[in-house]
Amino acid sequence: MTKRRMLIAVLAVLGAVLGAGIGALAAAAPSRYSASANVAFLPSPNLTTVESSNFWEVLTRGQVTRTAAIVYDDPRWLTQAADAAEVPRDDLTLEAVALPETTMLTVTVSARSAGAAEAALNNVLTTATPEVTSLVAPYFVKVLWPPESSAKAVPAPGWLQLAVGGALGGFLIGAGIGWLVQRRRGDAGSAGKHSDGSTHGAPPGS
Repeated sequence: MTKRRMLIAVLAVLGAVLGAGIGALAAAAPSRYSASANVAFLPSPNLTTVESSNFWEVLTRGQVTRTAAIVYDDPRWLTQAADAAEVPRDDLTLEAVALPETTMLTVTVSARSAGAAEAALNNVLTTATPEVTSLVAPYFVKVLWPPESSAKAVPAPGWLQLAVGGALGGFLIGAGIGWLVQRRRGDAGSAGKHSDGSTHGAPPGS
C-alpha cells in the first residue's frame, strides 16, 4: 500500500472510531417524554336541530380546527408553560395538529421528564383555550384533559444504530480529508517541479 493510500485509510479509520463514539454518546442522552390532549369543537348546545346541522357542516370542512391549531401551536405559550413546569423554555417543544376528517385537534408538549411535559401541557391548555374559544365562537370548545401520568417516552434510535451511523459518517469524512490532503500535496509537488524545470532551462545571462 502506498503512503497516499495509507494516510487515507488511517484518517478514515480514525473518523469511523470518532463517529461511532459520538453516536454512542448521543444515544446515551436523556430520553424525552411527550404529553398529549385532544380538543374537540362542537356546535353550541343551545342551537336548534336545523341550526346544529348547519354548524356541523361547517365544522367538518376543517377550517375551524386548523385555525384553532395555529393558535395552540403558538410558541408564546411556552414561556409560561416552562415556568409552570420549572424547566428552561428551550427544554420544551409544542405542536398542535388538526386531525383529518374530524372536528378535533391534538396538542402535544415534549420535555426531558414526564412530569415537566404534563405540567407544561396543562398550562398551555389552560392559557390558550380562552383565546381559542373567543376566536372560534359560536362553536363550543371542549378540552379532553388527559389522565395523570399519561406522558409517554419518545422513541429514540438504539445506541447500536447511532454508533453504526456515526462510524459510517466518520469513515467517509476521514477518507475525504485524507484525499484532500494528498491532493494538495500532489499539487504542491507538481508546482515545485515545474518551477525547478523553468529555472534550469533558462538561457545564460537572462
